[in-house]
Amino acid sequence: MVATKIINRTHESFDVKAVTFSSYAFIVFVLLGGAVSYVKGVQMTTLLIPSENSAKGDLVGVRFIDLKYDPGSTISKQLAGKTENVRFTLNSSDPAMARIVSIINSDIASQKKSPVRFTNASLVYTGQIRGDADSATLSYKVNIKPTISNFVLDKSSQGTVVDLDWRGFVIDEPLVVNVPKYGNMSINYPIGLLQATHPDLAKKFLASASSSAMKTPLLDFQDVAKSMDSWHFLFDPTGSQAGAAGFKEVGGARAVSIYSLGESSFREGTMTEKVSDTTANINGSPVGVHASTPPPSAQIQITGFSNIRKSGNSELAFVSDKAPEGTVTATGGFPIQVLLVLGGMMGAVAVFVLLKARK
Repeated sequence: MVATKIINRTHESFDVKAVTFSSYAFIVFVLLGGAVSYVKGVQMTTLLIPSENSAKGDLVGVRFIDLKYDPGSTISKQLAGKTENVRFTLNSSDPAMARIVSIINSDIASQKKSPVRFTNASLVYTGQIRGDADSATLSYKVNIKPTISNFVLDKSSQGTVVDLDWRGFVIDEPLVVNVPKYGNMSINYPIGLLQATHPDLAKKFLASASSSAMKTPLLDFQDVAKSMDSWHFLFDPTGSQAGAAGFKEVGGARAVSIYSLGESSFREGTMTEKVSDTTANINGSPVGVHASTPPPSAQIQITGFSNIRKSGNSELAFVSDKAPEGTVTATGGFPIQVLLVLGGMMGAVAVFVLLKARK
Protein backbone atom coordinates (compact mmCIF):
# COMPACT_ATOMS: atom_id res chain seq x y z
CA MET A 1 0.00 0.00 0.00
CA VAL A 2 1.13 3.55 -0.62
CA ALA A 3 0.41 6.60 1.47
CA THR A 4 0.91 9.98 -0.16
CA LYS A 5 0.09 12.91 2.13
CA ILE A 6 1.24 13.99 5.57
CA ILE A 7 -0.11 16.97 7.48
CA ASN A 8 1.20 18.51 10.75
CA ARG A 9 1.52 16.38 13.89
CA THR A 10 -1.42 18.00 15.67
CA HIS A 11 -3.82 16.92 12.96
CA GLU A 12 -1.65 14.59 10.88
CA SER A 13 -3.38 12.81 7.99
CA PHE A 14 -2.09 9.80 6.11
CA ASP A 15 -3.48 8.60 2.79
CA VAL A 16 -3.95 4.85 2.45
CA LYS A 17 -4.23 3.29 -0.99
CA ALA A 18 -6.69 0.52 -0.30
CA VAL A 19 -9.14 -0.75 2.27
CA THR A 20 -10.27 -4.34 2.65
CA PHE A 21 -12.90 -5.87 4.87
CA SER A 22 -12.82 -9.00 6.96
CA SER A 23 -14.46 -10.54 9.98
CA TYR A 24 -12.86 -9.76 13.34
CA ALA A 25 -11.28 -12.36 15.60
CA PHE A 26 -9.40 -12.18 18.88
CA ILE A 27 -7.21 -14.42 21.01
CA VAL A 28 -8.90 -16.81 23.42
CA PHE A 29 -6.96 -18.95 25.85
CA VAL A 30 -8.08 -22.04 27.75
CA LEU A 31 -5.86 -23.02 30.69
CA LEU A 32 -5.07 -26.73 30.80
CA GLY A 33 -6.73 -28.42 33.74
CA GLY A 34 -9.42 -25.78 34.08
CA ALA A 35 -12.75 -24.97 32.50
CA VAL A 36 -12.39 -21.18 32.50
CA SER A 37 -11.58 -19.30 29.27
CA TYR A 38 -9.39 -16.21 29.48
CA VAL A 39 -9.26 -13.46 26.88
CA LYS A 40 -6.02 -11.52 26.72
CA GLY A 41 -4.94 -8.54 24.71
CA VAL A 42 -1.48 -9.70 23.59
CA GLN A 43 0.08 -6.31 24.01
CA MET A 44 3.78 -6.96 23.48
CA THR A 45 6.04 -9.84 22.42
CA THR A 46 9.65 -9.63 21.30
CA LEU A 47 12.92 -11.60 21.08
CA LEU A 48 15.89 -9.32 21.87
CA ILE A 49 19.25 -10.40 20.40
CA PRO A 50 21.97 -8.39 22.18
CA SER A 51 24.75 -9.57 19.83
CA GLU A 52 22.87 -8.01 16.91
CA ASN A 53 21.22 -5.15 18.84
CA SER A 54 18.09 -6.01 16.89
CA ALA A 55 14.69 -7.58 17.52
CA LYS A 56 11.32 -8.18 15.93
CA GLY A 57 8.41 -6.80 17.95
CA ASP A 58 4.69 -7.47 17.96
CA LEU A 59 2.52 -4.88 19.74
CA VAL A 60 -1.26 -5.01 19.92
CA GLY A 61 -3.86 -2.57 21.23
CA VAL A 62 -7.31 -4.04 21.90
CA ARG A 63 -10.53 -2.34 23.04
CA PHE A 64 -14.27 -3.05 23.24
CA ILE A 65 -17.00 -0.44 23.59
CA ASP A 66 -20.58 -1.53 24.35
CA LEU A 67 -23.40 0.89 23.64
CA LYS A 68 -26.82 0.56 25.29
CA TYR A 69 -29.78 2.55 23.95
CA ASP A 70 -33.55 2.53 23.66
CA PRO A 71 -35.14 0.51 20.84
CA GLY A 72 -36.61 2.90 18.30
CA SER A 73 -34.16 5.69 19.16
CA THR A 74 -32.23 7.46 16.42
CA ILE A 75 -29.04 5.50 17.12
CA SER A 76 -31.00 2.24 17.14
CA LYS A 77 -32.31 2.99 13.65
CA GLN A 78 -28.73 3.65 12.49
CA LEU A 79 -27.07 0.57 13.96
CA ALA A 80 -29.71 -2.15 14.47
CA GLY A 81 -29.06 -5.24 12.38
CA LYS A 82 -25.78 -3.97 10.97
CA THR A 83 -22.35 -5.59 10.97
CA GLU A 84 -19.69 -3.27 9.57
CA ASN A 85 -15.99 -4.09 9.24
CA VAL A 86 -13.07 -1.82 8.45
CA ARG A 87 -9.59 -3.25 7.92
CA PHE A 88 -6.50 -1.82 6.27
CA THR A 89 -2.73 -2.23 6.31
CA LEU A 90 0.17 0.19 6.31
CA ASN A 91 3.45 -1.33 5.12
CA SER A 92 6.94 -0.18 6.03
CA SER A 93 7.33 1.54 2.66
CA ASP A 94 4.30 3.79 3.23
CA PRO A 95 5.17 7.42 4.10
CA ALA A 96 2.21 7.22 6.51
CA MET A 97 3.87 4.39 8.41
CA ALA A 98 7.15 6.27 8.51
CA ARG A 99 5.37 9.22 10.12
CA ILE A 100 3.72 6.99 12.73
CA VAL A 101 7.05 5.34 13.55
CA SER A 102 8.62 8.78 13.94
CA ILE A 103 5.93 9.72 16.47
CA ILE A 104 6.42 6.47 18.40
CA ASN A 105 10.19 7.00 18.52
CA SER A 106 9.73 10.56 19.71
CA ASP A 107 7.38 9.42 22.49
CA ILE A 108 9.72 6.60 23.59
CA ALA A 109 12.56 9.12 23.81
CA SER A 110 10.55 11.76 25.70
CA GLN A 111 8.51 9.48 27.99
CA LYS A 112 11.01 6.72 28.72
CA LYS A 113 14.34 8.51 28.11
CA SER A 114 15.33 5.48 26.06
CA PRO A 115 17.55 5.27 22.97
CA VAL A 116 15.42 2.41 21.56
CA ARG A 117 14.13 3.03 18.04
CA PHE A 118 11.49 1.36 15.87
CA THR A 119 12.13 0.89 12.14
CA ASN A 120 10.64 -1.06 9.22
CA ALA A 121 7.25 -1.29 10.90
CA SER A 122 3.93 -2.42 9.48
CA LEU A 123 0.48 -1.78 10.94
CA VAL A 124 -2.87 -3.53 10.59
CA TYR A 125 -6.05 -1.78 11.76
CA THR A 126 -9.20 -3.82 12.25
CA GLY A 127 -12.51 -2.50 13.58
CA GLN A 128 -16.03 -3.90 13.75
CA ILE A 129 -19.47 -2.54 14.60
CA ARG A 130 -22.18 -5.07 15.39
CA GLY A 131 -25.58 -3.56 16.16
CA ASP A 132 -28.86 -4.79 17.63
CA ALA A 133 -32.14 -3.05 18.40
CA ASP A 134 -31.05 -1.98 21.91
CA SER A 135 -27.26 -2.33 21.89
CA ALA A 136 -24.12 -2.33 19.77
CA THR A 137 -20.54 -3.53 20.22
CA LEU A 138 -17.55 -1.69 18.78
CA SER A 139 -14.38 -3.80 18.66
CA TYR A 140 -10.85 -2.66 17.89
CA LYS A 141 -7.45 -4.19 17.22
CA VAL A 142 -4.36 -2.23 16.17
CA ASN A 143 -1.32 -4.41 15.49
CA ILE A 144 2.16 -2.90 14.96
CA LYS A 145 5.13 -5.08 13.99
CA PRO A 146 8.42 -3.15 14.08
CA THR A 147 12.12 -3.92 14.04
CA ILE A 148 13.50 -2.77 17.40
CA SER A 149 17.08 -1.52 17.72
CA ASN A 150 19.41 0.47 20.02
CA PHE A 151 18.40 -1.44 23.15
CA VAL A 152 22.04 -2.38 23.92
CA LEU A 153 23.46 0.28 26.26
CA ASP A 154 26.92 -1.16 26.92
CA LYS A 155 29.09 -4.16 26.09
CA SER A 156 32.10 -5.57 27.94
CA SER A 157 33.84 -8.86 28.56
CA GLN A 158 31.58 -9.34 31.57
CA GLY A 159 28.35 -9.05 29.60
CA THR A 160 25.89 -6.76 27.84
CA VAL A 161 23.57 -4.15 29.36
CA VAL A 162 20.09 -4.05 27.75
CA ASP A 163 17.53 -1.27 28.21
CA LEU A 164 14.04 -2.43 29.25
CA ASP A 165 12.40 0.93 30.04
CA TRP A 166 11.15 1.53 26.49
CA ARG A 167 8.36 -1.04 26.78
CA GLY A 168 5.79 1.09 28.64
CA PHE A 169 5.14 3.99 26.26
CA VAL A 170 1.75 5.42 25.26
CA ILE A 171 0.80 7.28 22.06
CA ASP A 172 -1.58 9.98 23.28
CA GLU A 173 -2.67 11.51 19.98
CA PRO A 174 -5.17 10.48 17.30
CA LEU A 175 -2.87 9.34 14.43
CA VAL A 176 -5.33 10.32 11.72
CA VAL A 177 -5.25 8.31 8.50
CA ASN A 178 -6.96 9.32 5.26
CA VAL A 179 -8.77 6.24 3.96
CA PRO A 180 -10.37 6.23 0.49
CA LYS A 181 -14.15 5.87 0.72
CA TYR A 182 -14.11 6.91 4.38
CA GLY A 183 -11.88 9.98 4.59
CA ASN A 184 -10.00 10.95 7.74
CA MET A 185 -10.19 8.57 10.70
CA SER A 186 -8.11 8.02 13.81
CA ILE A 187 -6.37 4.67 14.17
CA ASN A 188 -5.50 5.37 17.83
CA TYR A 189 -8.78 6.73 19.22
CA PRO A 190 -11.96 4.59 19.30
CA ILE A 191 -13.94 7.42 17.73
CA GLY A 192 -12.08 6.72 14.48
CA LEU A 193 -14.27 3.72 13.65
CA LEU A 194 -17.43 5.83 13.92
CA GLN A 195 -15.78 8.66 11.99
CA ALA A 196 -15.19 6.18 9.17
CA THR A 197 -18.65 4.63 9.12
CA HIS A 198 -21.05 7.10 10.79
CA PRO A 199 -19.43 10.57 10.80
CA ASP A 200 -22.54 12.42 12.01
CA LEU A 201 -22.90 10.01 14.94
CA ALA A 202 -19.19 10.41 15.72
CA LYS A 203 -19.60 14.18 16.02
CA LYS A 204 -22.44 13.73 18.51
CA PHE A 205 -20.40 11.38 20.68
CA LEU A 206 -17.48 13.81 20.68
CA ALA A 207 -19.82 16.60 21.75
CA SER A 208 -21.22 14.51 24.62
CA ALA A 209 -20.00 13.53 28.07
CA SER A 210 -18.72 10.24 26.63
CA SER A 211 -16.03 11.94 24.56
CA SER A 212 -13.26 10.84 26.93
CA ALA A 213 -14.03 7.14 26.36
CA MET A 214 -13.98 7.74 22.62
CA LYS A 215 -10.56 9.42 22.78
CA THR A 216 -8.69 7.04 25.11
CA PRO A 217 -5.63 5.75 23.17
CA LEU A 218 -5.64 2.21 21.84
CA LEU A 219 -1.83 2.21 21.66
CA ASP A 220 -1.29 2.39 25.42
CA PHE A 221 1.36 0.02 26.78
CA GLN A 222 1.75 1.56 30.23
CA ASP A 223 0.70 -1.67 31.96
CA VAL A 224 3.62 -3.45 30.31
CA ALA A 225 5.87 -1.11 32.32
CA LYS A 226 5.06 -3.03 35.51
CA SER A 227 8.25 -3.73 37.44
CA MET A 228 10.18 -6.70 36.10
CA ASP A 229 9.99 -8.12 39.64
CA SER A 230 6.35 -8.94 38.87
CA TRP A 231 7.14 -10.81 35.64
CA HIS A 232 7.60 -14.57 35.55
CA PHE A 233 11.16 -15.57 34.68
CA LEU A 234 12.41 -18.71 32.97
CA PHE A 235 16.02 -19.41 32.00
CA ASP A 236 16.22 -22.07 29.31
CA PRO A 237 19.91 -23.07 29.05
CA THR A 238 19.40 -25.39 26.08
CA GLY A 239 16.60 -23.64 24.23
CA SER A 240 14.62 -26.88 24.35
CA GLN A 241 11.39 -25.53 25.84
CA ALA A 242 11.57 -22.26 23.94
CA GLY A 243 12.22 -24.32 20.81
CA ALA A 244 8.81 -25.90 21.24
CA ALA A 245 7.34 -22.45 20.64
CA GLY A 246 9.45 -21.84 17.53
CA PHE A 247 12.69 -20.51 19.07
CA LYS A 248 15.80 -21.03 16.96
CA GLU A 249 19.45 -20.44 17.75
CA VAL A 250 20.20 -16.81 16.88
CA GLY A 251 22.98 -14.36 17.51
CA GLY A 252 25.38 -17.13 18.49
CA ALA A 253 23.33 -17.97 21.59
CA ARG A 254 21.32 -21.10 22.21
CA ALA A 255 20.16 -20.23 25.71
CA VAL A 256 17.32 -17.82 26.24
CA SER A 257 15.87 -15.85 29.15
CA ILE A 258 12.08 -15.55 29.06
CA TYR A 259 10.10 -12.89 30.95
CA SER A 260 6.32 -13.19 30.87
CA LEU A 261 3.57 -10.89 32.15
CA GLY A 262 -0.12 -11.70 32.29
CA GLU A 263 -0.65 -14.68 34.58
CA SER A 264 -2.48 -13.77 37.78
CA SER A 265 -0.99 -15.25 40.94
CA PHE A 266 -0.38 -14.46 44.61
CA ARG A 267 3.11 -13.21 43.77
CA GLU A 268 2.32 -11.16 40.66
CA GLY A 269 -1.17 -10.10 41.72
CA THR A 270 -4.35 -10.23 39.69
CA MET A 271 -4.38 -8.93 36.14
CA THR A 272 -7.75 -7.31 35.51
CA GLU A 273 -9.40 -5.55 32.62
CA LYS A 274 -9.73 -1.78 32.59
CA VAL A 275 -13.31 -0.52 32.40
CA SER A 276 -15.09 2.82 32.30
CA ASP A 277 -18.74 3.81 32.09
CA THR A 278 -20.24 7.05 30.85
CA THR A 279 -23.51 8.22 29.34
CA ALA A 280 -23.98 10.13 26.11
CA ASN A 281 -27.03 12.04 24.93
CA ILE A 282 -27.68 11.35 21.25
CA ASN A 283 -30.60 13.28 19.75
CA GLY A 284 -32.28 13.49 23.13
CA SER A 285 -31.92 9.80 24.02
CA PRO A 286 -29.49 8.45 26.65
CA VAL A 287 -26.80 6.03 25.45
CA GLY A 288 -24.76 4.01 27.93
CA VAL A 289 -21.09 3.72 26.96
CA HIS A 290 -19.10 0.87 28.56
CA ALA A 291 -15.44 0.67 27.49
CA SER A 292 -13.21 -2.28 28.38
CA THR A 293 -9.59 -3.22 27.73
CA PRO A 294 -8.45 -6.83 28.34
CA PRO A 295 -5.80 -7.49 31.02
CA PRO A 296 -2.20 -6.91 29.92
CA SER A 297 0.02 -9.72 28.72
CA ALA A 298 3.51 -9.65 27.31
CA GLN A 299 6.60 -11.77 26.71
CA ILE A 300 10.19 -10.60 26.32
CA GLN A 301 12.81 -13.17 25.34
CA ILE A 302 16.51 -12.28 25.56
CA THR A 303 19.21 -14.52 24.11
CA GLY A 304 21.67 -15.49 26.84
CA PHE A 305 21.30 -15.44 30.63
CA SER A 306 19.64 -12.25 31.83
CA ASN A 307 19.69 -10.73 35.30
CA ILE A 308 17.54 -7.68 36.08
CA ARG A 309 19.36 -4.71 37.58
CA LYS A 310 17.91 -1.38 38.72
CA SER A 311 19.48 2.04 38.37
CA GLY A 312 17.33 4.69 40.01
CA ASN A 313 13.92 4.37 38.37
CA SER A 314 15.34 2.48 35.40
CA GLU A 315 15.36 -1.29 34.88
CA LEU A 316 18.16 -2.93 32.93
CA ALA A 317 18.99 -6.48 31.93
CA PHE A 318 22.59 -7.61 32.41
CA VAL A 319 23.10 -10.40 29.86
CA SER A 320 25.88 -12.98 29.79
CA ASP A 321 26.46 -16.10 27.71
CA LYS A 322 26.32 -18.46 30.67
CA ALA A 323 24.22 -18.57 33.82
CA PRO A 324 25.83 -18.81 37.26
CA GLU A 325 25.91 -22.37 38.60
CA GLY A 326 22.73 -23.34 40.41
CA THR A 327 20.59 -20.67 38.71
CA VAL A 328 16.82 -21.01 39.27
CA THR A 329 13.95 -18.95 37.96
CA ALA A 330 12.89 -15.85 39.84
CA THR A 331 9.67 -17.57 40.91
CA GLY A 332 11.40 -20.78 41.98
CA GLY A 333 10.28 -22.61 38.89
CA PHE A 334 8.26 -22.02 35.74
CA PRO A 335 5.10 -24.23 35.58
CA ILE A 336 4.74 -26.13 32.32
CA GLN A 337 1.10 -25.02 32.18
CA VAL A 338 2.24 -21.40 32.04
CA LEU A 339 4.72 -22.13 29.25
CA LEU A 340 2.03 -23.91 27.22
CA VAL A 341 -0.32 -20.98 27.69
CA LEU A 342 2.43 -18.59 26.54
CA GLY A 343 2.82 -20.69 23.40
CA GLY A 344 -0.92 -20.42 22.86
CA MET A 345 -0.73 -16.66 23.34
CA MET A 346 1.32 -16.41 20.17
CA GLY A 347 -0.88 -18.49 17.91
CA ALA A 348 -4.37 -19.21 19.22
CA VAL A 349 -7.04 -17.14 17.49
CA ALA A 350 -10.76 -17.51 18.17
CA VAL A 351 -14.04 -15.73 17.58
CA PHE A 352 -14.32 -13.84 20.86
CA VAL A 353 -15.83 -10.76 19.25
CA LEU A 354 -18.59 -12.77 17.65
CA LEU A 355 -19.39 -14.47 20.94
CA LYS A 356 -19.31 -11.14 22.78
CA ALA A 357 -21.54 -9.46 20.23
CA ARG A 358 -24.19 -12.16 20.54
CA LYS A 359 -24.67 -11.71 24.30
